[in-house]
Amino acid sequence: MARRPVLLTFLRGLFSNDLLVELSQNKISIQVFSSDIKYEDEPYIAIEKTKKGEVVKAIGKIAKQETSGNIAVTNPFQHTRSFVGDFLLAEKIIQHGVFEIHKSRIRPAPRIIMHQLEKTEGGLTSIEDRILRELALGAGAREVVIYLGDKINPKVDSFDAIKFRVSVC
Repeated sequence: MARRPVLLTFLRGLFSNDLLVELSQNKISIQVFSSDIKYEDEPYIAIEKTKKGEVVKAIGKIAKQETSGNIAVTNPFQHTRSFVGDFLLAEKIIQHGVFEIHKSRIRPAPRIIMHQLEKTEGGLTSIEDRILRELALGAGAREVVIYLGDKINPKVDSFDAIKFRVSVC
């Protein structure tokens, strides 16, 4: 019984790309390694409160324009003490970006490099590391690598090269 999810994840991985996710308070960038395919937007999400619960109305720059009284616009990557202030909303934004990259009926299972660009002085705590991993896994990742350091050039580097670099350190 345990083999079915592994096989399904493997099959979904055949239809997925290796991705670089770069996160900052002002921008989220998701790029396919060795490709010009890229999703880039501001990390805002508009949530509408309805009688049936909360509904995502918009993500990105468009979300900032939502002005209705029952719509709350939030940037889950802006917090005074922590990089991720609202995990569930951050997860929705990353899920949206991953699905925009793949635009497929098959739910993607990419390998993802998570690169937090801000608030990394002194390295990440185990909690921050786990948050980044869980964000990627929530977007369907089958494998996640957390990277700290200089910006990555996804046209030159590869998922495997970054993974090797991180494991050697």
